[in-house]
Amino acid sequence: MILPRIFGKNRDVLGINERNVGHIYLENPRKLLKLVDDKLTTKDLLKSVNIPFPEVYGIFRAVHEIKNLERVLKRDEFVIKPSNGAGGKGIVVIKGRSDNGWIMANGGIIQRMEIEKHCLEVLEGVYSMDGNPSPVYFESLIKSHPALEKVAFEGVPDVRIIVYRGVPVMAMVRLPTRQSSGKANLHKGALGAGIKLSEGTTVHAICKDRSIDVHPDTGASLLEVEIPFWNDILVIASKSYEAVGLGYLGVDIVIDERLGPLVLELNARPGLSIQNANMSGLKRRLEVLEKMDLGKLDFDERVALAVEFDSTDWETV
Repeated sequence: MILPRIFGKNRDVLGINERNVGHIYLENPRKLLKLVDDKLTTKDLLKSVNIPFPEVYGIFRAVHEIKNLERVLKRDEFVIKPSNGAGGKGIVVIKGRSDNGWIMANGGIIQRMEIEKHCLEVLEGVYSMDGNPSPVYFESLIKSHPALEKVAFEGVPDVRIIVYRGVPVMAMVRLPTRQSSGKANLHKGALGAGIKLSEGTTVHAICKDRSIDVHPDTGASLLEVEIPFWNDILVIASKSYEAVGLGYLGVDIVIDERLGPLVLELNARPGLSIQNANMSGLKRRLEVLEKMDLGKLDFDERVALAVEFDSTDWETV
């Protein structure tokens, strides 16, 4: 990560080593990491606290179960994912069907035998973060909320929120571009726009850790973009802490045009470029909360606390 010229309060910047040793190691017990590394386990936990997520059409945990693939392939739209994948590896997005097969997000055609082969590769652990066998599952295709169409290119934006001991502390929306091939992946060229927690509007944007004011493909302004369902998103992020118990957590949320906010996944090791997107550091925000007893607060109270602190730029210490 580049911590460049774009904001000056470098004393507030949380670095990788401090994040790992001071927060991930202390707040995220190793035994709990598997709860978010396995996406199907994550979904079970989210369901237990009534947090919405994209519908799962089918799960295949062993090679012999692939014979039941046909019941899932009756659908025209779906997403294939490895349960133990990371970095978007092994994900195949199907946006429609043609006479020759299924249409992928990049416009290419994939045949049934190719889908079956991909599923077998997932089961063998080809796309797993640890190389071990992984279940493969089919999930509903998200249709992006129209409020964000002008600031995204051909893909679905997602909102990343850093949650500390159940309190949302920083947020950004990741916006697909032509360079990122329609994916909300900052490393592939997607944009990151920081969001003011207390208002739900974008305040600053980056592309590869450099400031940018307009979307390079749509020409739309990236500033003061209003994120729909903002309070609901904050509540979902805070409740996600209750689902998995990780004290330092990244919550990734998509906004479906019909269903509203849905949790895409949880991350026990969220990156730090979110600080550049917000022109603000995480360190002071975490220090404010470290001094507080947050254990008795429910999710609504934790969200209210985040909004109150953010409205004063976390100047409460």
